[in-house]
Amino acid sequence: MTLPLTGYRVLDLGRVWTGGMIGYILANLGAEVIKVEHIDNLDNTRLRGKPTINGIKVDGNAIELGPYFHNLNRDKLSITLNLKSPKGSELFKSLVKKSDIVTENFAAGTLTKLNLNYNSLKEIKPDLIMISVSPAGQEGPRSNFKGYAPIISSFSGLELLVGYVGDSPTGMMNFGISDPNSAAQAIFALIAAIYYREETGKGQYIDMSQMEACLVLLGEPIMEFQMNNRIMTHKGNYNRIHCPHGIYPCKGKDKWIAISVESDQAWRNFSRAIGNPSWASQKTFVSQKRRLENRHFIDKKVAEWTSGLLVEDAVKMLVKHDIAAQAVLRVEEQFNDPNFRYRKLHKKVSHPLFGKEVLFNIPWRMSNTRPAIHKSAPLLGEHNEYVYKEVLGISDKEFKNLKKDRVI
Repeated sequence: MTLPLTGYRVLDLGRVWTGGMIGYILANLGAEVIKVEHIDNLDNTRLRGKPTINGIKVDGNAIELGPYFHNLNRDKLSITLNLKSPKGSELFKSLVKKSDIVTENFAAGTLTKLNLNYNSLKEIKPDLIMISVSPAGQEGPRSNFKGYAPIISSFSGLELLVGYVGDSPTGMMNFGISDPNSAAQAIFALIAAIYYREETGKGQYIDMSQMEACLVLLGEPIMEFQMNNRIMTHKGNYNRIHCPHGIYPCKGKDKWIAISVESDQAWRNFSRAIGNPSWASQKTFVSQKRRLENRHFIDKKVAEWTSGLLVEDAVKMLVKHDIAAQAVLRVEEQFNDPNFRYRKLHKKVSHPLFGKEVLFNIPWRMSNTRPAIHKSAPLLGEHNEYVYKEVLGISDKEFKNLKKDRVI
């Protein structure tokens, strides 16, 4: 099977979650992705410490063992290169000549200071596609804004929507949704740019703001303010259309089920699923409007029903009646969940130092060219010889001198 981006070469300057995810999706789509690393300024995902398996820390070099780094950099090649050195900058430009795409998520202006921004690189590679992902874009009044995922989602207003009614907002507790959200949108833009280049032969520069990308998740609050002059805030699990809608306790320690009843027909199905209790048959609950008005009573009754059942039994009963329901899973429980397994959302690979490990697959299913994980994340500088000697044609002597001078 030939993957869609087979034949494309990507220089990946990305870091942490957003940058790492952009690179690995391109790699899983078939591109040759070269992660450019600096031995004195490592990607933070290499610095998260040693993993623990069954309560025991894994032995070995910590910068090579982190599961976070492994998930975000599978299928990539790794080279080491000091972009701040004149020779390093020259080598990078030589690589750009032989590549198709450059990705980066440094603070705005970083590559401009190094004379490696798009305007400089397109002189070398006119059909280059490049994307810069920063908190607020490369230009404009907030372009000097610095921050990472929870700061960006806070500034966009997203964090205000998470919390319990009557309490201060808890925010998303650093789940970092801004990062994968930005990465997914960046991939869409990059694929569009690739298609454009295939059609016209011309490259493109994509200047992407993570804050603006976050606004895509805020359509309802924005419209609420623009049309009704009301500011939406945190409402727990309350939904303005669905009822019941929430997380309910099940039998056992810390077992929960997520349930959403979306319509009047779904409510009738739900009533049958739970045995048509007398309270659910009241005319008070026939309409969506009345159910929402009495949601606290309904939540209490639903919780009484779910608490007497094992979560898997409750899910089966509800799904059988076409109700949206799913067990709330701990991370480790995902690996045995039948839906996750059917969708093949995990892939087992072998890492040279870590051994067998499970990585998270891309969830998209495509009929002919499904993205796929082929190998584990690279060791630091693992592919220096291939890239510098074979791709760039550097001699053994020059390669040794570059290492001696800490350019690579």
